[in-house]
Amino acid sequence: MNCPTSALAASVYGSSGAAGTIETTIALKSLSATTCVLGGYPGLQMLAATGSQLPTTVVRKGTYTFTAMAPSVVTVTTGQSVYFNLGYSDVPTGTETACPISANLQVTPPNSYTSLSLAARLGPCNNGTIIVSPVFSATSAAAQTRA
Repeated sequence: MNCPTSALAASVYGSSGAAGTIETTIALKSLSATTCVLGGYPGLQMLAATGSQLPTTVVRKGTYTFTAMAPSVVTVTTGQSVYFNLGYSDVPTGTETACPISANLQVTPPNSYTSLSLAARLGPCNNGTIIVSPVFSATSAAAQTRA
């Protein structure tokens, strides 16, 4: 059974940056009393402090080493976390003079129609372009859970 959004808690697990590229790892922790599964890519929407939507363009997989892993189905037990990485450039492109800065991030778990929100200060340029990895477990060969 897919993990219901209502049984998940999201948090920023780590973040780092160098040479204009920012990587952030988000944890999705199961609060469910039963085992469930997640597989695929989460949906994302940046939000301003007022709750209004900011320009957000989500690209799955991309070419960053920390986002380019293959999707797989991950079994999640009570209290366990799964992760996904996101990356973006904080260097303005084209006619941009500034990039949107979020106060919160709305996360829609894979295969879900509902979302949850977490405090996250992101500043992706290029119309809010965020590259996202599929969800993965900390034991995955491709795991990079500390940004």
